[in-house]
Order: sequence, then structure tokens, then C-alpha cells
Amino acid sequence: MILPKNERTYTLRVAGREFTLKSGDSPDHVRRVGVYVDRKIAEMGSSGFVSRENAAVIAALSIADELITAQDDNTRLRRELMEARQKGRSGALSSGGEREKQETDHAE
Repeated sequence: MILPKNERTYTLRVAGREFTLKSGDSPDHVRRVGVYVDRKIAEMGSSGFVSRENAAVIAALSIADELITAQDDNTRLRRELMEARQKGRSGALSSGGEREKQETDHAE
């Protein structure tokens, strides 16, 4: 089997089962992802009344909710940053124009 450049094969234990996956991410990143998913599934199934399959689906919904919330926050922050940059530019232009006017007034 030929793996694309920098791609490795990893085996993760999640919800008591082993999964093999390929990733170009660092070993630490892959490990953290596995631990996070395992913990989420364990949290969802901690009541004992939820099957492993249902716990995995509920965990997936929870993780998807976290992802979408983070994406929305990212979009909002990027928009705010862009607006702040535009205000900074327009402020610099208007204050620069006033400086020119003041310098002209003093010259007269």
C-alpha cells in the first residue's frame, strides 16, 4: 500500500473498539482527536440507559454543535476584525485630511 506523502496509519481505541485510520496530522493531534471522541461517547453513555450506538450518535451531534458554534464565532470575529480594520483606515484617512487642512490653515 502506498500512502500519500506525510500520511501515516494510526490505530485508535474509541468506545472500547479499535479503529484504524490514515492521517497526515501529527500523532499528538490524532491522539487528541481519539481521546476527545472517546470522552464524548463515554459522557453520552454514562447514564447506562443509552446503547453504544446511540451514545456515538449523540456524541456526534454534540461535536457537530460545537463545530458549528466555533465556525459561527470565527465568522463573526473575522467580520468584526475586517470592520475594525476598515474603520481604522477610514479614521486614518479622515484624520490625515484634517491634518492637511490644519497645516494649510496655519500656512495662511
